[in-house]
Amino acid sequence: MNVGLWAEIRRLAEIEKLSGWAISRRLHCSRHTVAAALRLDQPPAREGARRASLLDPHKAKINALVAKCPELSAVRICEEIGRGPDGYQGSTFLIRRYLRTIRPARGRVYQEVHYEPAQAMQVDWGECGCVQIGTTTRKVSVFVAVLCHSRLMFIEFTLSQHKAEFYRGVVHALNFFGGSPRAIIFDNLKAAVLNGSGRAACFHPEFLALCGTYCLQPIACERRDPESKGIVEGGVRYVKHNALAGRAEELTCFEDYLALAPLWRDQVANVRRHETTREQPIDRFQHERSLLRPLPAIPFDTDEVVPAVVTPHARIEFDGNRYSTPPQWVRRPVTIRASRDEIRVLHEGQVVAQHARSYQRGQLIVLPDHRLAALTVSRRSRSTALEHAFDALGPEARQFHLRLRSQPVKTGVHLRRLLGLAQLYGATEVLSAMSRALELAAYDAAYVENLLLAERRRRHLPTPTLPTPRRRELIDEIQLDPADPALYDRFCTHTEEHPHGTT
Repeated sequence: MNVGLWAEIRRLAEIEKLSGWAISRRLHCSRHTVAAALRLDQPPAREGARRASLLDPHKAKINALVAKCPELSAVRICEEIGRGPDGYQGSTFLIRRYLRTIRPARGRVYQEVHYEPAQAMQVDWGECGCVQIGTTTRKVSVFVAVLCHSRLMFIEFTLSQHKAEFYRGVVHALNFFGGSPRAIIFDNLKAAVLNGSGRAACFHPEFLALCGTYCLQPIACERRDPESKGIVEGGVRYVKHNALAGRAEELTCFEDYLALAPLWRDQVANVRRHETTREQPIDRFQHERSLLRPLPAIPFDTDEVVPAVVTPHARIEFDGNRYSTPPQWVRRPVTIRASRDEIRVLHEGQVVAQHARSYQRGQLIVLPDHRLAALTVSRRSRSTALEHAFDALGPEARQFHLRLRSQPVKTGVHLRRLLGLAQLYGATEVLSAMSRALELAAYDAAYVENLLLAERRRRHLPTPTLPTPRRRELIDEIQLDPADPALYDRFCTHTEEHPHGTT
């Protein structure tokens, strides 16, 4: 008997006052069914017909095995009950389904934790796919920090999860919050935990220095226990599902990620109505702000410091790239200090090279001064003296010298000719002509001379000439000041008439 039939029999008997015989005729059922339905005060329970199972004869043995070894797997139990001629011949699916009914449910029971204002913040990393930087594909990560009481969130996108990036993210988060809470909660990442986990964790000395600078108590979660920092875990999911979802066409380069982080943080994440607190994080933070500990006057140094040795090619290697150094530091130990945007090379505390940081891989970054210095060192002493004299003319001369090195010409011949022009025309005019030649990408002494002659013709000036004595050795010992041809320009201009009418 189903519930619908029971309900209709009761209605016909109580409302329409039909007899049992009339009800049975109308509903086409037995009079005994009508009588049974009228005897029930509650709807009949639905009982499906239970079919016999291959496992029924073996359930007693299964119960005994589970009582003896609660963690015994379904495969092992199948092996045990399958022995002998009367053993179990079915599949393990029936065993697993039966074990779910006799074993206690697995899983932890969680308790919601309440945090006081300025008590703690939780930090964690999240992976956000890849981005193309030049010819290199780099993984994008997001650093997330959340104040546990107000749920105020800070996010920052990076191209790695290295130790320096983690420390930099913590410092930037504290600067954004305007103070430090009493504790920081994190998982067992290598930048913070050397070994162990939870209360037995051995912390990284540099991370302890960071915590000491901002008076933070480090709290490490147990291994494989992400629920211990569920607030920031939810924050990472929120970043992936809200900030990044559906923005693949907008996030085409890493600069787009950097621009998205503060915009989404201030206009979406921290002004939304939080599902747990039922308040906006920015509103709850107003009460928490005054309870945060003020930041120290001297912030923690988050630069990545790496020892290195300058290669014979005057290069240092860092993050998959090679950077140039002055040649005098070849084969000497140096220290690399890398910030987010800059690479500095130091020797005994002195900065010997400075580069903009590249996030591509396999790149060679060489400064023009370093290339010129390396080329100068490799020449003979006679050529070195000639190059020093030419470079002393000015920065335009050094740049022209560097460009001249890249041409398939004899550099010394052009340098001697240009020094002769400087003696004839003066350094100022020659430097101006070389600057014009650099703009036109014409790296040749003859071209510079043509520019000088064209300029003097434009100014209606004669071409100066040097004396060429037959016996030059007679005047080699004479010491004269460098000639200034400009002194003679006044003889080539029109003079004013004399008061008496003469010129």
